[in-house]
Amino acid sequence: MDFFVYLSKFLPTLVYPAGILFISLILALAFSKHPKWQKRMVIFALIVLFVCGNPFPTALLTRNLENSFPPFDGAQKAKVIVVLGGGTESKEYPRQTVEISGAGDRILYAADLWKEGCAEYLLFGGAYYELLSGEKRSVASDMAEVAESLGIPKDKIILQEKSLNTYEEAVEDAAVLKKMNVDEVILVTSATHMRRAVGCFEAQGLKVIPAATDYGYTDKSWENLMTINWEKLYTYIIPQSSNMSSLETSLKEYIGIFVYRLRGWME
Repeated sequence: MDFFVYLSKFLPTLVYPAGILFISLILALAFSKHPKWQKRMVIFALIVLFVCGNPFPTALLTRNLENSFPPFDGAQKAKVIVVLGGGTESKEYPRQTVEISGAGDRILYAADLWKEGCAEYLLFGGAYYELLSGEKRSVASDMAEVAESLGIPKDKIILQEKSLNTYEEAVEDAAVLKKMNVDEVILVTSATHMRRAVGCFEAQGLKVIPAATDYGYTDKSWENLMTINWEKLYTYIIPQSSNMSSLETSLKEYIGIFVYRLRGWME
């Protein structure tokens, strides 16, 4: 499985915007003695840069993923809130604490849901993938540390520290939940990731209540994007690196959904 995990992290980089641009420019250099093909490669790279750096393709793909399920209204309860791993950086020098990124909203949102009485336990899952051997804290333990700093009691936190991807997390979490006689969970993850996550957990025979967070687009920001603003016209013309980064996140999900369905890992 480790080899597949490695391929799943390496191969998609070849079809992400940066990877396509890199390959295109390498080919342009390789065709230095063939001006016509060299020109075609440079033009292709410019087209990719313009399209992928434009806000509209990114917004459309991301918005489609984020609207897979309606926002959680807090009405449903479960014994366990499952929080998918991600969004943390381990406490390694010079970091003085575990740090969180945008996906760290998962921890914050899950903690809020627990405090609102939506569940009795929080289940954090995930391990860090390391090419080199050596001990390192797990994703799950880092997330738990953040949760405890938010006031979640340690005895209400369950750790699963084996999984390296979404499929493994669903399998390993399901094994933990089975021992607890739990067959329905509130699932917290990033909105773009929810479609794949729900499919994986349902494939393990669990009933899933989606509770998405870490949204890239609110209704207001979507409306603003769809309204041409002449003051920011340059953002529609000049490629923005932030758009390419968001597009990469969405492409990762679409590729993941395709591969997971192909392998029978998700509903």
